[in-house]
Amino acid sequence: MPTPVVTIDGPSGSGKGTVSRMLARRIGWHLLDSGALYRLVALAGALAGLKSDDVAAHARLAREMQVRFSADGRDQERIELDGSDVTAAIRSEAAGAGASRVAAWPAVREALLHRQRAFAQSPGLVADGRDMGTVVFTDAALKIFLTASPEERARRRYNQFK
Repeated sequence: MPTPVVTIDGPSGSGKGTVSRMLARRIGWHLLDSGALYRLVALAGALAGLKSDDVAAHARLAREMQVRFSADGRDQERIELDGSDVTAAIRSEAAGAGASRVAAWPAVREALLHRQRAFAQSPGLVADGRDMGTVVFTDAALKIFLTASPEERARRRYNQFK
């Protein structure tokens, strides 16, 4: 029997991450922050000293980097790259710009597609991010699409970046 997956999709600032962390913690399932994976690829490339346009090397990192997503007792996100806490580092403007760059490369997208699917492990997975239910986990047991008003999304983004 396949591992159960719940996907939580929606626009930026709609609360996907907050709801995903709370749900994963409450039911004891694994957590996947898919958008963070692109930031992690960019950060890992920078830490490794890769040229910013080296598609093959970034795709290799996307396949090989060791990543762990979790939430602490206060439902705060924690992201580890190769054993180091990089939670704050991947939320930087540089990591965001790098994520936009590497997300445009089909080789990186393909490498991360397989990686995202590999997060589906027992007892289950809560997958947060765009295209989780339509592309990555098309057979998910439950697909949630969150929305929020533009004002609420702006407030959430403001609070995240301050």
